[in-house]
Amino acid sequence: MQNLNITQAYLADLALDPTSLYINFLRNLQSKHIAQYNFNNLSVVLEQEMPLDVASLFNKIVEKRRGGYCFEHNKLVFNVLAELKFDVRVLLTKVVYNQEIDVPRTHRVTLLNFEGEEYIVDAGFSHLGARYPVKLEMGAVQAQGDAQYRIIQNAKGDYCYQVFKDKDFFTLYLFDLHHYSEADCLLGHFYSHKHPKAAFVNNLVICRKFFNNVQSLRNAEFYQIKNGETNITNITKITDAKILHQLLTEVFNLEVDFAISEFLFHKFILKYLA
Repeated sequence: MQNLNITQAYLADLALDPTSLYINFLRNLQSKHIAQYNFNNLSVVLEQEMPLDVASLFNKIVEKRRGGYCFEHNKLVFNVLAELKFDVRVLLTKVVYNQEIDVPRTHRVTLLNFEGEEYIVDAGFSHLGARYPVKLEMGAVQAQGDAQYRIIQNAKGDYCYQVFKDKDFFTLYLFDLHHYSEADCLLGHFYSHKHPKAAFVNNLVICRKFFNNVQSLRNAEFYQIKNGETNITNITKITDAKILHQLLTEVFNLEVDFAISEFLFHKFILKYLA
């Protein structure tokens, strides 16, 4: 399938109007994407092939509804925006989770210039990610329904992409405005799904974000975060493979065999139940 046809099919699947290319279109694209196509690392933990050509990504994420992680989701979104003639380029970021640590650039996002303003478009950051593009405006608090985001610069000159969490702003990742290529993304993608110490190699992560309702699974627990809050009634402990399989198939709508659920349970969850 040609890129233009992929773009048209993607827009149709999300019921997006390609004749209305304004800021609301961009907001709708990101919010609908993260609600429709779940974020997960199943291909990583099952050691499957993970090609990054656009046709393969469209087939996996849109047609087969298998989801993916940032190098997959954000490349598909980047391609759609580029085909629609938006001014976009690739950025690679360092995921630090509010820590002073040196880590590789393992998260891909899109820098979009629209009507003289710059935005970070990110449809691939699990449950803490933004619903809408975040404007690159230093210190401006941007409310997005159940969450608030802002971008600041630290003493080293890095841009800090932050979410309001636990009564303060929390840095999810650091980025700069250097020019990165698809070849640079291949390095980050390779590390993220092959390196023995990579987070996605060592954890089971699945998420889907509806408005004011986030469904998030990480290893032995499934959370529902409503109106920005998680309480004890919204946490499910995954105590056997049957519960995991039910969550994968009925909540996240993933087509997986029970044997796969059993494998995932024993590899990533059983150790938390000892």
